[in-house]
Amino acid sequence: MSRRIILCILCAFLAMLFACAKKASPPRERPAPTISIEDERTFPQDLQYYAKQAGADKRLLTDAEQAQANTHFLSVFFGSWEMSSGRTKGSEALIRRARGYKLGGSRWTQGEWDEIVDNAGMERFPSMASPAIVVRNTDLREIPTHKPRYDKPIVDGVTYPFDDFQYSLLPIGLPVFVTHVSNDKHWYFVETPIAAGWVVANDIVPVDDAFIAEWKSYPQGALIKDSVSVPTVGTPLNVGTVLPLIAQKKNKVTLLVPVRDRNGRASSAKVSVPANAVARKPLPLTPGNMARIMQELHGQRYGWGGMYGLRDCSATTHDLLVPFGIWLPRNSRNQAKVGHVVSLAGLGHSEKEALIKAVGVPFLSLIGLPGHITMYVGTHAGRVAILHNTWGVRTIEGDNEDARHVIGKTVVTSLTPGYELPNLYRKRSFIDRVRALATPGIR
Repeated sequence: MSRRIILCILCAFLAMLFACAKKASPPRERPAPTISIEDERTFPQDLQYYAKQAGADKRLLTDAEQAQANTHFLSVFFGSWEMSSGRTKGSEALIRRARGYKLGGSRWTQGEWDEIVDNAGMERFPSMASPAIVVRNTDLREIPTHKPRYDKPIVDGVTYPFDDFQYSLLPIGLPVFVTHVSNDKHWYFVETPIAAGWVVANDIVPVDDAFIAEWKSYPQGALIKDSVSVPTVGTPLNVGTVLPLIAQKKNKVTLLVPVRDRNGRASSAKVSVPANAVARKPLPLTPGNMARIMQELHGQRYGWGGMYGLRDCSATTHDLLVPFGIWLPRNSRNQAKVGHVVSLAGLGHSEKEALIKAVGVPFLSLIGLPGHITMYVGTHAGRVAILHNTWGVRTIEGDNEDARHVIGKTVVTSLTPGYELPNLYRKRSFIDRVRALATPGIR
């Protein structure tokens, strides 16, 4: 038999094997390539440039302010383990009427939707009440399916990567509370410090009192580098991940990670990671320390709701503040309400920039606008500079007045990114929609 015939048989066998596989997640494409804007070339992208302006070693919060913030962080982070029942009603845990579009442009049918609803078994909700922990980075979904839902017809899912079923990415080590399991046992409904939603059951493991006591007894280590590979864990450790820190030496740090034992319960395993990848939380909040973590995320591709294991705007700001013991809500609207808030609504462009420079704290203050959040890092050439993970700016393409010039990554820009574009929608940019300046940790 020829080598070519053998290869063809093998390919056919593999195709049949994959076609028969159950519960396989559909392939998820990464975002489209990004397109440069003028701000990327004119604003320094080295965050240390801005840290030096602000005073690299200057404490942005006192020890007492950071300790108070970290106490609040821990109460929220471990809050799921203090629950005895869920907060979400069955009517809130699942949308029953079909809405939106599938990948390819066709609408979700009620029949397709009903299959998912039937599997959810909401007539039994809530069916569980168990503290648990995330053992693998996992997606938090609006309903128990891997299939996407879009608010308009989408052909490829790359040029418009906004799956409305996607809430967030939950990191390994996050405490959660399980309130329900689907009929096929493949999905859990969980309450988390971030939001409530559906997760793949295999990524969540129940914990007992002894595990909780051990987990809380150690100081917390926060990842300050992204995509740290630990072969025995099977999931990357990212900025925003918090794990018990049990030993710290010059070149390495020993952390605990949660694993599933033979009885299907959570147990702890020790792993070693490079010392420069972890900081004991809370890390002193200085422009220099923040800039180093920002540089880790700079240039990272955009991922709506944590899709593809990436970040969107609010996940970026949330994760940046975790090592410093500052807890932010997960969505941009609520983040813009944290700490000391100054309204920027109704002001002109120059007035907004002047007020931000006057009262904003570089490397701590957040600048909020509807649907987006950014972090103020200082100034360049007299202009306010922000770090943010953004999909793009609104443009006009022919008859389409809701097109986008894709940026699609974490970048430093002015408050008017893409202002040079000839097809910018009504010559409006981010600054026109800026509404608030919020400084976490300061009342």
